[in-house]
Amino acid sequence: MELGERKRRVVAVIVDEHIRTGEPVGSKVIAQLLGHAVSSATIRNDMAELSLLGYLDQPHTSAGRVPTPKAFRLYVDHLMARRPLSEEGKRRIDDTLESAAGDPDRLMTLASDVLADATGCAAVAATPDRQGSCVRRIEVLPAGPRSVAVLLMTDAGGLHSRVCRVGGEVDATVLEQLASTLSCEFSGEPLSAIHPARVQGLLLQLLGGHGLMYTPVLTAFAELVEESAAADIRLTGQLNLLQHPDYQLDHARSLLGFLSRREQLAKMLAAYTGGSQVLIGNESLRPELNGSSIIVTRYSSGPYRDGTLGLIGPLRMDYAQTIPRLEYVAQTVSRLLTALFNEK
Repeated sequence: MELGERKRRVVAVIVDEHIRTGEPVGSKVIAQLLGHAVSSATIRNDMAELSLLGYLDQPHTSAGRVPTPKAFRLYVDHLMARRPLSEEGKRRIDDTLESAAGDPDRLMTLASDVLADATGCAAVAATPDRQGSCVRRIEVLPAGPRSVAVLLMTDAGGLHSRVCRVGGEVDATVLEQLASTLSCEFSGEPLSAIHPARVQGLLLQLLGGHGLMYTPVLTAFAELVEESAAADIRLTGQLNLLQHPDYQLDHARSLLGFLSRREQLAKMLAAYTGGSQVLIGNESLRPELNGSSIIVTRYSSGPYRDGTLGLIGPLRMDYAQTIPRLEYVAQTVSRLLTALFNEK
């Protein structure tokens, strides 16, 4: 059943006021917010009908009404008035993210930090699977008398490093030879084409009797290839969820437990494509997310698949302000990554 204009206005007012206060909303408050254009008696009748249609709940016998997930869905899709960021708000985001313009990994961490701090929600930044990206640079450096640092940079902008211990005194000349050979062999190669057996054969051929001693370097390099190719999840602000009165302790624990399972979270986020999407309550098909909403949007990561930025919070989050903020952060990340890849 399609709602008439007056009932839609009642739903919009109830959702806005409930988001602001967290309390049930009564007919007198609605009448006041509508400028007394409609009587309290008429509004009470509308509220009773909206309750029967599944848009409102009545927590207590004499209390006002609170919106259901169905009301939030209607509100997000058709009723809310977006509140765009101010120019000052945009400048603050630009200044923060531009400080990491040359470092994609730090950029994604800052993006999730900015969103969590500004919204009071948990923020997630998911990079795309980077199997198609290629090796750009390899370095093998002494890190101590018996320690070696291995650095791997990809053309997707990722920089990963690992320190390992070897079976004897580090020989800087051998490390230079090793770095040069690895670079000649693998620079420009897709990460998906680099297998440990191939690296091991190269090391044994190159180092001969030194091969066993430098086997940990092989292991470190193979781990870096795998790490560089995998999608990455940055999650920030989980503890913000404990500050929301909407969450009971058991519910918060269940939600935090789900968020800690990064692989499941990454799969769920990867399923969303296109523009911004809002999943309300059980629309996510995850029982841990009942009573919560997820807002996701995509950002461009240069020549590879897009990544995802998202916010997770209670049903009562401020969608009208949060969605434009999330979209602006995604636009800024896309702009900075595009500029970085165009330089290469």
